[in-house]
Amino acid sequence: MTKKISVIIRTFNEEEWLHHCLEAIKLQDSYSKDRIDIIIVDSGSSDNTLEIAQSQEAEIIHISDYKPGKALNIGIENAIGEIIVIISAHCIPKNNNWLSSIIKPLDQDDIVGVYGRQLPLSSTSSEDARDLYITFGPEKIHQKKNPFFHNANSAFRKTSWEEIKFDDEV
Repeated sequence: MTKKISVIIRTFNEEEWLHHCLEAIKLQDSYSKDRIDIIIVDSGSSDNTLEIAQSQEAEIIHISDYKPGKALNIGIENAIGEIIVIISAHCIPKNNNWLSSIIKPLDQDDIVGVYGRQLPLSSTSSEDARDLYITFGPEKIHQKKNPFFHNANSAFRKTSWEEIKFDDEV
């Protein structure tokens, strides 16, 4: 049986990127409406972010007190998927196998979570591009005790989150 996936996207005035992100998700080789639900956790957008989310049939959760950890916890609490995928609205999957690639390592029992690379765009400043290349190099790293985990492009089992949730105060 194929596992249900919930994609969580935090937003605040993301009209420039959200449509591209949602379209890229729907073009994934493993995408089907029956298998994947998309949850937008919005913290008071005043642009067209909510209209874009509605037009793409995403579930929208409104929050007023924005803290990244708390926003993720609220989104995940409302998720029905066994696998949780988090992507920032300004992160656009590069290809059509992003989703199947990011969740594949979770087939292994010893993998708790996965985060993917972030590549700069042509409009990215040289300093930010340098930082992305340093932080998200091309090699695969199997972390055992390193507390670093980047949630702009990540996946994990909901059962893992139930054991250790994000800090609501961070």
